[in-house]
Amino acid sequence: MELQIQAKNLELNEQVRNHASQKLGQLVRQLPSITNAIVELTSEPTRSQKDRVVAQVTLDVDGSILRSEQRAANTRSAINAAADVLSRLIERYKSRTYRSERGRRAQSQLPDTPDTEPIDIAASPYAQSADSADGESDLLPQGDLVRVKRFDMPAMTVEEAAVQMQLLGHQFFMFLNDETGAYNVLYQRRDGDLGLIQPKS
Repeated sequence: MELQIQAKNLELNEQVRNHASQKLGQLVRQLPSITNAIVELTSEPTRSQKDRVVAQVTLDVDGSILRSEQRAANTRSAINAAADVLSRLIERYKSRTYRSERGRRAQSQLPDTPDTEPIDIAASPYAQSADSADGESDLLPQGDLVRVKRFDMPAMTVEEAAVQMQLLGHQFFMFLNDETGAYNVLYQRRDGDLGLIQPKS
């Protein structure tokens, strides 16, 4: 496993590096397919001293991403908290991967049937109502662009994207649809179901 450790506004000494390496080594033993790990440590000014250190740990597992961000009073505790959350995510990931493989094997034994069920995107939170006369002003962004993330986007199915979104704990997830070859956005609806945003062909 390749390990990268980054620090902002705090000292990154050998003790911190060794502790991060030890905790992530435990995660690798739990899930050997982890290929890359990034630990980002930041000290932020907060009213509460117990929340001043932020540890964000991102794991690359054969193209899937597991991430945890936790706060604590010191670097060691923040790393421990993030590792504990990732340990639970790994168990969930392993369980879902096992069920997905069983489902694919079972599906391969069935005759091919066309998928005719439409995907409902009418309730998209990004969709503007045609009845809104001034809807555009309500959608104008507030604030400045402060961060840009770039990452590889391997093709995956909608089901795989849904699993990835849940593992990340996000409300939306952009991915390259393996079936259409187009970039899609999967999102969590207010009713708990999922919606899919696709470009027009």
